[in-house]
Amino acid sequence: MSGEHHTIELPSSPLPNAALPAGALAGGTALTAPQGLPVIDEPPPLLLGELTLPAERASVPRARRFSRSVTAASGIAHVRDDAEVLVSELVTNAVRHATAPGAALCLRLLRAGVRLRIEVHDQGAGVPRPRRVDLMEETGRGWFLVAVMADRHGTDHTPAGKSVWCELRAWPRDEHPAH
Repeated sequence: MSGEHHTIELPSSPLPNAALPAGALAGGTALTAPQGLPVIDEPPPLLLGELTLPAERASVPRARRFSRSVTAASGIAHVRDDAEVLVSELVTNAVRHATAPGAALCLRLLRAGVRLRIEVHDQGAGVPRPRRVDLMEETGRGWFLVAVMADRHGTDHTPAGKSVWCELRAWPRDEHPAH
């Protein structure tokens, strides 16, 4: 880079890969995906692995190692690097915005149909928001990376706080990936 200052403005409307609201298929309502394709009712997600971590910086590399082992054991090593980046960003964000130092976080990796679902549960109520991204800054790009890399992403409120999640196509292995 030539020392130029680059900024990216995120759209204020939901990105096309944003998830459908929870319970969107309830009541037999026919929905259409943003591209005009029908929404397919999938089986419930299958837990591949779960790790409880304290909300501290040392948890981020532990979460990445856990992600690598789960993707390898699940036969989806081809998405290992992308999954590792997504795990790192979600866990880092949860650590940075934890309600109390050392508060418990829960990283869950699940199979959701053809996608790997990455969830980070914490006790906080604040949710990630799109914001202006300065590519020259060392921080502040996490949610932008998640929005760009993941097929779907979002936040769900839970009785204990929230779950920030994203999904990445992992099954079947794509022999000709788009990126």
